[in-house]
Amino acid sequence: MSPTVEEVLLHCRIDDDVESTLISDYIEAAVDRAKNYLNRGLYEKDIPEDDPDGLIITGSIKLALLLAVGFWYENREAQQLPEGFFSLLSPYRFIPL
Repeated sequence: MSPTVEEVLLHCRIDDDVESTLISDYIEAAVDRAKNYLNRGLYEKDIPEDDPDGLIITGSIKLALLLAVGFWYENREAQQLPEGFFSLLSPYRFIPL
């Protein structure tokens, strides 16, 4: 399951939810970046039949998403994600031939 705003607030040690809209945007962007890197669709529960390469979000993928969101929250002008994001996702990556 994708991280929730509440989980990100805990992960980033944010005491209020004033920036919850920003956090939601970061979560959405992190999921998009992960899908792009993995070359796979990411799903909460069921993989649609029309997506044979789809993937259920595992704990490692969720941790990568939390890492990305936390990184963007702390480094708002950052261009590159930390290597840990890619290291956590690499075992799930599909590279088309």
